[in-house]
Amino acid sequence: MEVKYKAWTALGLCAGLVGACSDEDTVDAKTAQAAMQALVSSVDTTMVDYQSKGDSAGSVKVKCVGGGSADVQGHVHVAVDPVAVDVQLAIAYDNCETRDGTAMSGSLDFSQSVLAGKAPVRVQTMYQGDVAFSGKLQAECAVDVMVLVDEAGKTVKVSGTFCGNDAADLNIEVSPHWED
Repeated sequence: MEVKYKAWTALGLCAGLVGACSDEDTVDAKTAQAAMQALVSSVDTTMVDYQSKGDSAGSVKVKCVGGGSADVQGHVHVAVDPVAVDVQLAIAYDNCETRDGTAMSGSLDFSQSVLAGKAPVRVQTMYQGDVAFSGKLQAECAVDVMVLVDEAGKTVKVSGTFCGNDAADLNIEVSPHWED
């Protein structure tokens, strides 16, 4: 069986939180939720584009769907039996625009570990960096999020902060994207 890594990404879903917090570094929860969704969608697209360049290690410049670009450096290693994935990427966004009109600038370190075999699959995804959102969303966010899911994509644990909000309060759901 050949397994092609496409991505497991955290997808922020609206948590229904209201109001802005008093902390100057905290973005209101609704904006943080939308920013999280824009960021992880962009990471997913960037990851697939990075891999499609045919290089599992190195530096690649990818064009963003709505304009701008992202410089991606790192590696994607995939083993088939047992399935194991090790992803370490540094992404530098340069006015990278999503389909919905949100542009991102800044840097993000993305790492992911997937191990499968006799034990249940566990996927750990980490996002760390600083990203400024413009266009449809206006926010400057420090990102330090860890998401752990089981083999069905069910969230086991979320920790860290996103835009000054507790990441566990942002209702993060993980979607698997694998093909064999």
